[in-house]
Parts: sequence; structure tokens; C-alpha cells
Amino acid sequence: MTIQEFKADFQEKCSPHFSHDEIQSFWQWFKENLESLSHSIEIETEYKKWLSELMSGKPIQYIFGYSFFHKYCFEVTSDTLIPRPETEELCELILKANLNSPLTGIDIGTGSGCIPITLLCERSNWEFKALDISKEALKVADRNTKKYQLSNRLALVNQNFLENNLSVNNYDIIVSNPPYIHPEEKDLIANRVTHFEPHMALFVTNNILEFYIALFDYFAQNTNPNAQLWMETHQDYCDDVVVLFNKKFTAKKIEDLSKNPRFVNVVK
Repeated sequence: MTIQEFKADFQEKCSPHFSHDEIQSFWQWFKENLESLSHSIEIETEYKKWLSELMSGKPIQYIFGYSFFHKYCFEVTSDTLIPRPETEELCELILKANLNSPLTGIDIGTGSGCIPITLLCERSNWEFKALDISKEALKVADRNTKKYQLSNRLALVNQNFLENNLSVNNYDIIVSNPPYIHPEEKDLIANRVTHFEPHMALFVTNNILEFYIALFDYFAQNTNPNAQLWMETHQDYCDDVVVLFNKKFTAKKIEDLSKNPRFVNVVK
């Protein structure tokens, strides 16, 4: 089959299931990957496999194993969340607030490593540590780190942050996009998320603020008087996070581009 024949078949098969815009977007992924296999005898087999996965609801990023984020392309697997546009906004906020000074930072719950890797690619004089409870996620983050040749500036650590046994720290920047969805909301979330993305990175247990309370304690242990804490939050609980941190620090709520309360920045 030619690329045009694949396209015609793709549109016919997808039209009952997806919108026109979705089909156009998905086809670009298929086209790029079909063209990379143009000389392979397995091309039709691969096409049918990808199409079957798409019809099952599997996110396109997991089908092909990568996701675009900021200016970069990251490997993703079912052990890592698919990076979201809102998290790109979080990176932009941090970069705009910190232009050229050498800084050290830590990313808590790093997943694919998209946050610290993006920050380090944009700031050549920064260094970061990145934590995650998932060893499998850290393997993905390690491959992404090596892809962008950042192993000398990004240290990956397997750590359960909620155990709260991290040492006193002096980081300039602490950043986290932690789990912040209550289990009761599970039925409100699309199947492509709940059926394929790692629940450990999405859902809290019962206390919606459990990770933010741990972040409060960790920020309190930070000995750097100029330290910054940047967090992504659930839009429904952003104000609660601000109230929590204003008990001891100065916290500011920041809206995302859709005008939803999404981020909290804390200073001492």
C-alpha cells in the first residue's frame, strides 16, 4: 500500500469513532511512522497493530512511544504520564522567573523527566535532581536524560517522597507536579487516561492535599532563604494549597492559559 492508500483506509476506519480534527492529528503520527518504515516488509502489519491500538482507546503517544513537550521530544511508556500542555506552562513560568543565574533544583515525581530535562536544556548553568517512586519510570527518565546528554547535570533517585525521610536541603528551586486527583473522580475521567496511564502518578489515596502537605514540610526544611517552590495543582483545590502554604510562607496562585487556577508559587 502507498501512503495515500494507508491514509484513505485510516480515514475510513476512524471516521465512525473520532472527530475530523482528531483524525487529522492522529494521521500525522501514523504518516510519520509509516514513512520511517517505508522499506520494511512489516509496514502493513505495523499499521494494523497501531490502528487496533488506537481503536482500543490507547493514547497515540503510548502507541508510538514518544510525546512532544515544550521544544523537545520525550520517550513515554505506560509507566509514565503523558506530559500535558499545562506542565509546559509550569516550565515556562520557572524559566521566565529565573533567567541566567546558576541554580540547583529538584523535581519531585519526575515521571519521564520532562520537567527537569526541559529546564536544563534551556538553562546550561543549572543542575537538578529528580525523584520518583517508580523504578520503571526512572528508567524512561534515564533514557531521556541520556538522549539530551544531561547525565552530568541531572541525578535520578528512586524515592517515595511521602516517607518524608529526605534530608535538609538547600535547593534554589523545588518543583513538583504531584498526584492530585481523588479516587472518587475516577468515573469522571476519560477511559484513555484511567485505562492506560499510571494510577500512581494520577491519584491520591484519600487526602487530596497529602503531597502538598509533604511539600510544605520539605520546603520548611529548605535552608536557602531565596528558595522557590513551584507546583501544579488540581484547579478545584488550588486555593486550598495556597491557604496551606500561606500559613508559613508567601504563596501565589497562577492561572493557566485556559484561565483555570493551576499553579502555586511559594517563596519564603
